[in-house]
Amino acid sequence: MSRFLTRLGAPVTAVRLLTRPGPDAGPLIAPRPRFRPRGLVTLAVAALVATAGALVATSAAEAAVIDPSAYYQVVARHSGKAVEIAGQSSADGAGVQQWARSDRTSQQFQFVDAGGGYYKLRARHSGKVVDVAGGSTADGADVVQYPDNGGTNQQFRVVDTSDGYVKLINRNSGKALDVWSRSTADGARVSQYTDTGGTNQQWLLVRVGGGPPSPSPAYAGYLFSYMLGEGSANGEQVYFALSQGNDPTRWRQLNGGRPVMTSTVGTRGVRDPFIIRSPQGDRFFQIATDLRIYGNGNWDAAQRTGSKSIVVWESTDLVNWSAPRLVRVSPDTAGNTWAPEAYFDETLGQYVVYWASKLYATNDPNHTGTTYNRMMYATTSDFRTFSAPQVWVDKGYSTIDSTMIKHNGTYYRFTKDERSASQSTCGKFILAETSTTILNRNYSYLRDCIGRGSLSQGEGPLVFKSNTEQRWYLFIDEYGGRGYIPFTTTDLNSGQWSMVSSYTLPGRPRHGTVLPVTQAEYDRISQRWG
Repeated sequence: MSRFLTRLGAPVTAVRLLTRPGPDAGPLIAPRPRFRPRGLVTLAVAALVATAGALVATSAAEAAVIDPSAYYQVVARHSGKAVEIAGQSSADGAGVQQWARSDRTSQQFQFVDAGGGYYKLRARHSGKVVDVAGGSTADGADVVQYPDNGGTNQQFRVVDTSDGYVKLINRNSGKALDVWSRSTADGARVSQYTDTGGTNQQWLLVRVGGGPPSPSPAYAGYLFSYMLGEGSANGEQVYFALSQGNDPTRWRQLNGGRPVMTSTVGTRGVRDPFIIRSPQGDRFFQIATDLRIYGNGNWDAAQRTGSKSIVVWESTDLVNWSAPRLVRVSPDTAGNTWAPEAYFDETLGQYVVYWASKLYATNDPNHTGTTYNRMMYATTSDFRTFSAPQVWVDKGYSTIDSTMIKHNGTYYRFTKDERSASQSTCGKFILAETSTTILNRNYSYLRDCIGRGSLSQGEGPLVFKSNTEQRWYLFIDEYGGRGYIPFTTTDLNSGQWSMVSSYTLPGRPRHGTVLPVTQAEYDRISQRWG
């Protein structure tokens, strides 16, 4: 059950937080099933202690669906006061205290996934994280803010107690976040202490600036965005297909087989379209390579004097799209900007956009030398303004077409090995690697040669999880051949993929994206393009 509590005119919805599944999860107090659909999570009333001061409109969060893009107040059960960085300081080592709730950003924290069921609490005003000073394991140790260094003393597990309140257990010490001596005074310090079950160690996570986070929507199917390639005048544009319900191996082509989006900027050709849904779920960005090879065929020139920009569209409903815009992301030394993709990094609070570029020497402005493709990246919050580009993957030989998926705190990255078969037996096939952070320069090897034996050669991998079961799909583009061929696995960490034996794809689709969609989105797309 749930109800609205009105406090100083601010509506507050108390939503029960469930313990996160996993080996570190604490027991559920209430006698109910440990796992249940998010949409059926039980709501419980949480009474807040009245305090002075104007409050932002807020609602309590559910631990199992903490929104990594949102900010939360962390409210003590015994006092009704909020965790705050003392004096709104941005300095390293500034103390953490409790204070009457207000709309100050020094009382707002982003829960950044640290893996294994743990989170880092990043202060909105400073960008620094909550830290047990000196990595202490002692009772009463100071809690401060400090730059994120990846230490376990900066990581906390969210453990359910009762009535919507949680404990925050430090990963390094195993001790609970605690208001010292159960004080109810403004300015009382926050420390760590052995878990006593006291209400001064229990916290309500209250989302800032809006209603409760929506449970993950039930997906009803998939949208396939792809190109056809350089074999026809319209092949280097954006095409759509819809799955037959939640079957990702059966597809129907949309818009009568015609492009749904065409580029009017740059080279006026687009390849490798990629769609990403915003973490809030209310916006979509489609990005693509600015390249037209049809009627040209000069791949060497495309990698020496090609576009340094990507093409970007935006939409709020997957049907009505903005006009395309050209956004430069590559440096002067780049000869090409190929196959851009994006992933929202919860740690940075920004999108990481990555692509392949051949980089030439600064004293070779005409790009006449010999070089190879590296994977590059830049960050953005709006796909308009980007950080300076950086090298992400440099293996000493060409790699292109990286794509990623995250599962249980691990990023699985799939990349095309561009070496020839004479240079490597795995050349022109897919390499799989893993990391616990996106921008790690040294991912761990998982498996190479993915696709060999089933394909003549492969590139442009796309990866996605089934909407209905613990299964993943990897589509690999057999360029010069059949186009995309679907593979599947029930264990990402095994690195083993099996080709799907029976499937129906929309013609010969090449390098694109598969995006899970809700029933409403599915119906809108189907109505618009048939």
